[in-house]
Amino acid sequence: MKAGWERSHELIMPELETVRNLAFFKHKEVHKISPLSGGLNNSNIKVTTDDGVNYVLRIYSRNKTSLHIERELIKGFSGEIPVPQVLYFDDSCTDLEHPFLIMSWVDGVQLSELMYQQNKERIVTAARDVGMYLAKIHQVKFPQSGFFDEQLYIQETVEFGSDLFLSLIEEMLINGHADRHIGRDLCNEVLHFCQNHAHLMDEPGEQSTLVHSDFNPLNILVDQTGAVTGILDWEYAMSGSPMMDIGNMLRYEKVSDSTFMSPFLSSYVAHGGYLPEKWLQKAKLHDLVALSGLVNKEECGEARIADIKRLILQTMEEWDLYEDVQK
Repeated sequence: MKAGWERSHELIMPELETVRNLAFFKHKEVHKISPLSGGLNNSNIKVTTDDGVNYVLRIYSRNKTSLHIERELIKGFSGEIPVPQVLYFDDSCTDLEHPFLIMSWVDGVQLSELMYQQNKERIVTAARDVGMYLAKIHQVKFPQSGFFDEQLYIQETVEFGSDLFLSLIEEMLINGHADRHIGRDLCNEVLHFCQNHAHLMDEPGEQSTLVHSDFNPLNILVDQTGAVTGILDWEYAMSGSPMMDIGNMLRYEKVSDSTFMSPFLSSYVAHGGYLPEKWLQKAKLHDLVALSGLVNKEECGEARIADIKRLILQTMEEWDLYEDVQK
């Protein structure tokens, strides 16, 4: 699961004294700081005070809009979704050169780590929790689909159908940077595959629910039993199709051998989630857009390229098997 992927932006690691001088910490004794794993764009720093309390300093590489989207969403969940508490924010870029949040610490390990351990009982527990919380996330509705501004109003509408789907695939794989990384032949093969199945995107089902857009085992924390303790990294959230999150969550799952998939989906539906006709194939087409975007970069590391290439090929190879799962 993105094992060995190179960061998209360099890690921003402030000096210890700089952190001590941040307004939030001026009346606390900061003992040490250390970078946290996970996250390829923003920088997450663990801050520990002398009394043993941990905090997360989250520094944004891009712009303050991402900070405010994340902050507003977390503020609105009101205990329904397990998320860290935002304790302080600063988008002035004065104390640090980048916008940042300071958040409460959430105990747990990444769900990806639990999956690597292959403890079936704990994976099933986690899958049920993840399905329940994703259903709750998808119950949040918006008037339109599209991208948020800083107050969670839709600032740019997006109507996702076959035309936009194919336009995005062609832009990234044929006219973008992807062919330099995964090869022109594979790009053409994927485009042809998408052209054959694009009609599925004209019947997408719901398109204006809250979508996390990076909903995967790296951004979910669990305790030792598998229960979910935190859902992190909401910077890419938007109003869109729930199938975007389903596709992302199941990206690394093989339909022929998955402990996670069945309890995850059963819990999702039991708690109000809706799966439209041919939902898995639609979810996988959404994820092809995401994968194409991840490889449509001027610079791409070898680990990222190899992983994305394998995932794209797996999607096309397993396509017919998805029919059985969708029934």
